[in-house]
Amino acid sequence: MYAYLRGTYRGHSNDSDEVIVLEAGGIGYEVIVPPIVDQQLAAHYALEADLLLYVSAQSGRDQPWPVLFGFLSAEQKAFWQLLISVPRVGGRVASRAMTAPVEDIALAIHQANRAYLDGLPGITLDGADKIIASLRKKVGPFLQPMSRVPAAAVRRSEADEMRADAVQLLMQMGLKRPEAQRGVEQLLASREDITSIQDIITEYFKAQHARGQGAG
Repeated sequence: MYAYLRGTYRGHSNDSDEVIVLEAGGIGYEVIVPPIVDQQLAAHYALEADLLLYVSAQSGRDQPWPVLFGFLSAEQKAFWQLLISVPRVGGRVASRAMTAPVEDIALAIHQANRAYLDGLPGITLDGADKIIASLRKKVGPFLQPMSRVPAAAVRRSEADEMRADAVQLLMQMGLKRPEAQRGVEQLLASREDITSIQDIITEYFKAQHARGQGAG
């Protein structure tokens, strides 16, 4: 149904940390990405960067419309498709399990490393056994390190770095990523005098305190 999408990276959806938004042709597509992809996006892609995602759509009885899963390389997508070929391993489970490079997970399958696979999110020992039995002879093409995802043409500026670091710090303080991103973006859009991460954090909590007093 879909092979790839190219568009503008808009960051995470407000609904979930595992969902990003890619705007293509004036439409904002919500795409589920594995943790390893999310890590690569954070490391190499700034907001508003041009982004190519290899995507696959899944639908089911409980889903009125297809759900998109996205990857930064054809190899990642192919490995995810291999995982979902295992009985009872659905798209979301396979996506959440991809917390490490593809070649590392493939090696664990090849070596029948049940403990490693059991440590992946959403995978039980029983699931690890099923994955090993189903895929041990099929993961050969994934055992060698894949070509690394190149950095985006639009590299992070100092302002992008400050924004990303402030979001991470607010998340460490207990905020959800969408809430932290929204707060930081609103501050930077409305205040030209903010020039540091400390300014962002201080002004964010000042604004929250003022809102709390207003509500009281």
